[in-house]
Amino acid sequence: MIAVIDAGTTNIKLAVYDDKLLELRKEPIVKNCPYPGWVEIDVEDLARKARTMADYAIDKYGVEAIGITNQRATIVLWDEKTGKAVFPAIGWQDSRALEVAIRLNSNLKIRIGKVLGKLVQNSASIIPAIKKKRTAKWLMSVADFSFNPTHSSVKLRWLLDQIKKPENYKLKTGTIDSWLIYKLTGEHLTDYSNAGATALFDPFKLEWSKTIMELVEIEEELLPKVVESDQVFGEYRNVPITGVIADQSASLYSLGCWERGELKVTNGTGSFVDLNVGEEAEVFPKLLPLIAWKLKGEKRFMLEGMLYYSGSAVELFKELGIVKDVKETSELAFCSKNCLYLVPSFVGLGTPHYKAIPGLLYGLTNSMRKEDLIRALLESIAFRIAEIVELMKKVEKLDSIRSDGEMSSNDFLLQCIANVTGLKVKRSSNLNGALFGSYLIAGRALGKWKRVCAETAQEFEPKEDLKREFENWRELIKFSEKIISRFKS
Repeated sequence: MIAVIDAGTTNIKLAVYDDKLLELRKEPIVKNCPYPGWVEIDVEDLARKARTMADYAIDKYGVEAIGITNQRATIVLWDEKTGKAVFPAIGWQDSRALEVAIRLNSNLKIRIGKVLGKLVQNSASIIPAIKKKRTAKWLMSVADFSFNPTHSSVKLRWLLDQIKKPENYKLKTGTIDSWLIYKLTGEHLTDYSNAGATALFDPFKLEWSKTIMELVEIEEELLPKVVESDQVFGEYRNVPITGVIADQSASLYSLGCWERGELKVTNGTGSFVDLNVGEEAEVFPKLLPLIAWKLKGEKRFMLEGMLYYSGSAVELFKELGIVKDVKETSELAFCSKNCLYLVPSFVGLGTPHYKAIPGLLYGLTNSMRKEDLIRALLESIAFRIAEIVELMKKVEKLDSIRSDGEMSSNDFLLQCIANVTGLKVKRSSNLNGALFGSYLIAGRALGKWKRVCAETAQEFEPKEDLKREFENWRELIKFSEKIISRFKS
């Protein structure tokens, strides 16, 4: 039997597996949003809950191993002298460090790097063989790189700037996996998939980036050692911790997207579109080059695009009393008879825009009903996913999208994704892909199997051409960009 702890954005979960899921428990994460754009997590409370869950799994089931999967890019800073966090963790959606990002982006080295990167990009368009060189790939990635307030590196710089007397501390930092490993085992470790999502890691050399550390002024001794996901990270009560992997990488693995050209979308708090690009890191404008996983004898890379707010938007609709749950949104959206368009910029737009523009709702009439508003929201999520898939089609020929995450229980959303992308969408039999992926890798570490994945539960074929609606929606995005530029001027 294997237990997995999933420290997500909304809940911390415990799953216990023995070939099949035996038990699933969850508790809410204590979050606080003291100011607009701020998302803080009480990580001391998170660690207590993780320890309680680990104790429960060991005492009740006598588990052989404990896996960990987690939200990425959330950053924790702690003091080794006390073993406690110095501040609440800054969540991955948090945008407080905008001024830090602006300052870092004005650095002369970044500007020179962008120029060099553009030159290499132009050269690669004439001589394609250049794209195969790792140094060239790195320079091409710099051409489109900008520090973003959601980057762990930028949030960490913001945290360090708040400390008046750093000499009074023995500071260590890491993502949520690293924090939980430290609290359970005393080790300061992370895996490649979590390190890769910090914007502090070089996916081409597979090491902490000396260039980024120098720009952000971060010492490597602050950072955890990076190891394979199927390595033993330490022990808690004589039970090994293994199968440590970031949530999106775990989902990609659990869906069986093991080879180049295989694509998935996880619709959870946000939506994450990930394309497996094989054994070498690839670069494409607007997409994030990441390491998907590194296991003993196996590594895979991916390109990623993201939406910050999808399941979170449904949660917001629930708080406003518009809907009760995800299932209801699907039923109501199918009943909609009026066409509305929504720009879902609740905390800015992710890929491919990476802009903080105002959200907009267009098409209001006196015949509008709440089902029209819900349909507009779900269509806007599908349109945002389609924007990312369009970019990925330029990288690789695609024939289907595999899907998991709680929001993927929504038939209307998945059908809309199929319609607007023109690709078959395959819903997983296991929507908790992060939990299941960590379990599969932990089992692999124990020698139980090599490759196992979740089965497909349902397929959604394209039924309707939404090109006109998609283009109308894109015009609304442009209009929203014009509005913000006018306000700024």
